[in-house]
Amino acid sequence: MLRPLSFVKKLSVFLLVYVSANIASAQVYNSSVSVATGGTGRAAVEPGDSGFLNPATLTSLGGRYLFTSFAKEDFAASLSDNTKESPMPASFNYVQKYSQTETLGDLKEHDMSVSLAGFVVTKWSIGLTAHYLEQWLAKSSYHSVNGDLGILYTPIEDVGLALVGYNIFGENKDAPEELRHKTSVGFGANYVYHSMIRLRADADSESKVGVGVETFVNRFVVTRFGYSDDLDDTRPLISAGLGFSGPRFRLNYAYFGNTQKSSDYRHSIDLVIPF
Repeated sequence: MLRPLSFVKKLSVFLLVYVSANIASAQVYNSSVSVATGGTGRAAVEPGDSGFLNPATLTSLGGRYLFTSFAKEDFAASLSDNTKESPMPASFNYVQKYSQTETLGDLKEHDMSVSLAGFVVTKWSIGLTAHYLEQWLAKSSYHSVNGDLGILYTPIEDVGLALVGYNIFGENKDAPEELRHKTSVGFGANYVYHSMIRLRADADSESKVGVGVETFVNRFVVTRFGYSDDLDDTRPLISAGLGFSGPRFRLNYAYFGNTQKSSDYRHSIDLVIPF
């Protein structure tokens, strides 16, 4: 009989081997909390990132949350449920993006997904996200189905380690090369110090790395700072953000800017409502 812990270890090895053989560019959505902390969050527990960065973190996200995120060309929303009434931790996620491609003109994307998660054994959880992606160009459109598979390990209460495979079923070969969301793997670490400071670090197979820190000024206000870089394309980004966490809602703002290109920047704001 295959023991749960042995299964998780073998699954981790499979993810590394499989994804390493299919590595290319992939796209994930980052909440304002993630953006402000250098694009990190795979091992952190946030309502705005569980369904997008690592579905396995849904097991640690207690309660129900409605999350919405707004930026100049992006909109995202998710509805998550991890209560006693729910058969298992789950979320429904939606992302809408507008962008300019290098060779194909304007691109509009809608990504609808469902995430499910559960504990395999104490301290080890696994999550799966199923995606339905729609892409529109001026004279053509493309549709694809894919999935993400995430693992979260919490050896102690204040430490989290994560491994996530994105688009694990490969690219949509019917779409032009520039539009394909390809397979990648991401890693994450999260450490909480006395519930007042949170340290994060993430890296992925696309040579993107990020670090971030959150500091709680008081029980309601948190400041965030981060740094990230794409080691292949040299895109150094500094980021900062401010969050308010009240009893009825949470509000998070984030900004990032390229230290080498002044036109490369982004503002975003998120609203989280527990219910």
